[in-house]
Amino acid sequence: MRVSLRKLWRNTDASLVADLMAELRDLNRKIDMLEYQSHGARAVYVGNNRVLMKTIVANAQLAFLLEADDRLLTPWFIVSGRFETELTNFFLRHLKPHSHCIDVGSNFGYYTCLMARFCPSGRVIAIEADEHVCALSRDNIAINGFGGLAEAIHAAASDSCSRLTLHRRRTRSANTSLAKMPDDFVARMGEPPSEPFDVAGLRIDDLLPRFDGRVDFIKIDVEGAEPLVLRGAREMVRCNPHLTIVMEWSPGQIEAAGFDVAAFLTELDDMGLQPSDTAGKSLSRNDLLAAPYFTGIVLRRAG
Repeated sequence: MRVSLRKLWRNTDASLVADLMAELRDLNRKIDMLEYQSHGARAVYVGNNRVLMKTIVANAQLAFLLEADDRLLTPWFIVSGRFETELTNFFLRHLKPHSHCIDVGSNFGYYTCLMARFCPSGRVIAIEADEHVCALSRDNIAINGFGGLAEAIHAAASDSCSRLTLHRRRTRSANTSLAKMPDDFVARMGEPPSEPFDVAGLRIDDLLPRFDGRVDFIKIDVEGAEPLVLRGAREMVRCNPHLTIVMEWSPGQIEAAGFDVAAFLTELDDMGLQPSDTAGKSLSRNDLLAAPYFTGIVLRRAG
């Protein structure tokens, strides 16, 4: 909503017009601020450590069950109604109605549901290692009516089906990782010690038949285990030259999980994957080695 006085008071005193225009600009700033502040979410506690909230993305209403005691994602998502705006906008620009998508490290299923909403004739599979959080992905798929389009798999995307030991952050489950955070660190954050748990591995390549061989988008956010995920997706990358991978980039987390960052970049080169930011600007090897963090980098096959 904007206010305009175009073509009015053409013969009015110039100083009066200037005053009116100044007031108009101030009014429009206030309207903009009111609209911005109105974009929050509505939320209600529904028991069992769950909060039900709604948000609107590109004029589409979505509902999400979230962990009530989460301190990492839940608070600001509820307050602002926004979630990783840069990556959200990237997917809104590039998803097609028929896209086939895999959400690796789906957490509560935000991107899973976003993909299902904007790919109504496609297919979406979510992979989440934490059983408690995977249940949120499953239930969020259901409450949004995406059961025919999407499903959630409880597993850890890896390079084999061997079981992995992960460490769950009790009040920051999105930071669950192969790496165990020191007890004194989590204590300073007001958390109890991390909880270890075992989970079955799953190769992304093994999902190819369920997509009839075609996958268009893979989102990866696995707190440093990205090398394992990509090693288990080599055939997926090879047979889908159009594939777009959007991956969190955190060299510190990759090292903490036990991988060499430079060696991982060489693996990406060997797979023919070229990195860029979400605006399309190419990122060199040196750019990635020097960068402390990107919410998401884009990987596509050369050519």
